[in-house]
Amino acid sequence: MDIFHTLAEVSVAITGFSSLIIIFRGSSSEWTSQDFVSFGFILSWSIGSIFLSLLPIVLVEFGMDITAAAQVGLFSTTSYMIVVGAVLTYTEFRIIRAGDGQLKSRTNIWSSTLFVVIVAGALQAGLGNLPGPPRAWYAAVIVLLMVHATAEMGVFVVRTTR
Repeated sequence: MDIFHTLAEVSVAITGFSSLIIIFRGSSSEWTSQDFVSFGFILSWSIGSIFLSLLPIVLVEFGMDITAAAQVGLFSTTSYMIVVGAVLTYTEFRIIRAGDGQLKSRTNIWSSTLFVVIVAGALQAGLGNLPGPPRAWYAAVIVLLMVHATAEMGVFVVRTTR
């Protein structure tokens, strides 16, 4: 269970660091609609990783077995990422269609690939199709979600400073 506490703490650090972008980025008038969506991805993945890290701790406290709690967490991660990813991607494509943004093909390919790897991995681990204990896969999925948030943050900072 300590690993999930640690993951939650690291997720809080990533969320805090991404919030510093607002301070260093300047006033909100400099932000485009697409910048807000990109920042939405950063916050969604980092804040999601906080709550998803804490989920098995809460479930175990209510008497659930750690293996079952990890499986619930894996399915919750899959659901969370699909819903949030769909909403934010739809919003971003509407902005692009309206002419207020542009498609970032290389960035989107890497981001989409990592998204698919996390979702597919979480789903396969939740179904028991991957070797090893579900709690290990759940921790790996949370780490990948934090990597995704950090990568989105790096791309955002580089793109907006050009």
